[in-house]
Amino acid sequence: MKHFFEYLLFRLGVLLVGHLPFPLLYGLSNAVSFLLHRVIRYRRKVVTDNLRRSFPEKSEAELAGIRKRFYGHLGDIFLEGLKGLYISKAQVLRRYRFLNPELVDQYYDQGRHVFAMPAHYGNWEWGVLSFALQVKHQVIGVYKPIHNPLVEGFMARRRSRFGLQLAPFYETRQHMENPPATPALYIMMSDQSPSSGKKAHWVEFLHQDTACLHGADYWGRKLDYPALFMDIQRVKRGYYEIAFSELAAHPAELPEQGLTLAYMRKLEEVIRKRPEDWLWSHRRWKKSKPATAAVK
Repeated sequence: MKHFFEYLLFRLGVLLVGHLPFPLLYGLSNAVSFLLHRVIRYRRKVVTDNLRRSFPEKSEAELAGIRKRFYGHLGDIFLEGLKGLYISKAQVLRRYRFLNPELVDQYYDQGRHVFAMPAHYGNWEWGVLSFALQVKHQVIGVYKPIHNPLVEGFMARRRSRFGLQLAPFYETRQHMENPPATPALYIMMSDQSPSSGKKAHWVEFLHQDTACLHGADYWGRKLDYPALFMDIQRVKRGYYEIAFSELAAHPAELPEQGLTLAYMRKLEEVIRKRPEDWLWSHRRWKKSKPATAAVK
């Protein structure tokens, strides 16, 4: 019953937000951002500590400015994520534009599977809707299912309505060892904190020893699938441009952690240019480095 009532409340909220015109959506976002930042103070200490450790060279006034802009961004992506469950195909193509899909399509023409490695930067939620509309590959998104099965079923149906195939993370091996006959593009979000610090790759990232997921690195080197970074930049409110760049054409030639390191270096470069658009409310540095782990 708990799952059922959660589902009803969720569907009601999604129905209301999902059908709001964009001007009203962003008016609501302004209010949500203010509440999160000033009233509820949602994870404000986490955000502040993350920013201080990541940018020790910045003043408190500069950090406060980034924090304020981050909460504005957080309100937008939260409501844009809900709006995306009902957004039309035409709106997706107009508002979420891939600048160089030919970098991906060349591998389709070669008959090669590909890894796309985005981050929790900009609006990543619309990416799952847009990919299958703008590249030639069959698109498979590796993801962590929601605990409530009713909400999970609804979200899966809405996210996959434009052609995306969803693959729960616990089925990763099955999908990698049994790829489809036509070239596939695997979306692998790679900037979240891993469940185990022992298996993690450790990288110096934003001045800190950082545990990183090892899955894309492992499978990239094992299968030699080209790996592409996905840079999501906000052009203006509600409009994004996405540029692909090549992390490795042949990951099998890299040493262990080589792909992880290339990805994290690229992500750090993107964050430094516009820090407010990364997900600073995530407890990214909650794990301590084991004594035996090397940091690259």
